[in-house]
Amino acid sequence: MPKIVDHEERRRELAEALWRVIVASGPQAVSIRSVAAEAGLSAGALRHYFQTREELLVFAMDLSEQRVSERMREYSRTLDPGLPVVERVARFAEQMLPLDEMRRAEFRAWEAAGALGEGDPRREERWIRQRGLYRRLVGALGGLPPLDDPGQEHPDPWLETWSEHLHTYIDGLAIQMMLASSQVPPETAKAQIRAFLAFIESTRRAEGAG
Repeated sequence: MPKIVDHEERRRELAEALWRVIVASGPQAVSIRSVAAEAGLSAGALRHYFQTREELLVFAMDLSEQRVSERMREYSRTLDPGLPVVERVARFAEQMLPLDEMRRAEFRAWEAAGALGEGDPRREERWIRQRGLYRRLVGALGGLPPLDDPGQEHPDPWLETWSEHLHTYIDGLAIQMMLASSQVPPETAKAQIRAFLAFIESTRRAEGAG
């Protein structure tokens, strides 16, 4: 009797193998052969799921995005409502920074897959989701409820401006942590993000005072 293959389970196995390759050797080591070997499959068997290295890299980006979302959901379940708003928002924002080896691997996957450009069919969709997340974070700092669709532009110009700035700041801080880890270690990055979030919050208070 032929073996019944659980395709979702196989994709999960491939995801774990792909991640082990990235953690061990970086995204430049990702190939059909390397991931197949890590998963204990033939290259032909892997091609039932991914035809090219580019498809694997897009999958790696999907995985890293999924991991960030899972950490945020886990944090939201244990969120202490008594914490100051800046601290609450900072702990969400930290999930997007390469603060440990696993998150550094996630960043490297994003970096490699980002070089695909138009080869990533969901590039625009990812950008919209990211900006929506930053709108939620800045909205929390300003006491503004999120829109039903955070991917849409917010009518409050303060929120739109600072969502853009925070998005740029987090991306830039992540790059600094990767390229100059001795100069921007995790504790320094955590302090910097809290200082920036506190400044954003202060601008909202200043608007109200004015």
